[in-house]
Amino acid sequence: MKGFTLVETLIAIAILTLAIVGPFTVVQGVLQSSYIARDQLIAAALAQEGMEYVRSVRDSNFIFNTHTAGSRPWLYGLDSSTGIDCYTNACVIDPGQQTVIDCGNTSCAARPLYLSGTNLYTQTSAGNTQTRFTRQVRLTSISATETLVTVTVSWTGHGSYSVVLKENLRNWL
Repeated sequence: MKGFTLVETLIAIAILTLAIVGPFTVVQGVLQSSYIARDQLIAAALAQEGMEYVRSVRDSNFIFNTHTAGSRPWLYGLDSSTGIDCYTNACVIDPGQQTVIDCGNTSCAARPLYLSGTNLYTQTSAGNTQTRFTRQVRLTSISATETLVTVTVSWTGHGSYSVVLKENLRNWL
């Protein structure tokens, strides 16, 4: 009876190992890319939510001024008129709680977003799970009737990433 030699067996094992390891390496790369893509989609949605909140503030001030003959500034609540100044410092917003936090001289990165039991992102830590995402809003005055709104969502995981959403917002009051 003829059998395999030791060299033939080692070559067969090496070929089999390459045939198995190659697809596993590809699958690992695909999984890592899918996790990054998932996080980018979440970050883009969080950035859009931040932008929508700033628009909502502008629109609410328009309605307030129209129905009460008030004279609030068009970005009241985000400008220095309430003690929170998203022009001077970056701010953290929580649309669910309708709160704005001025980061002051500290980094907004120290204020992570939390995931609630109902899968909503919030700044409230009580009873919620901390995520790796942070969101900050910064306003830059272009003119008396136009402001550049920059929303930045950052996170870490297989590297450091960020999504930046910019829009010129106009006072149509």
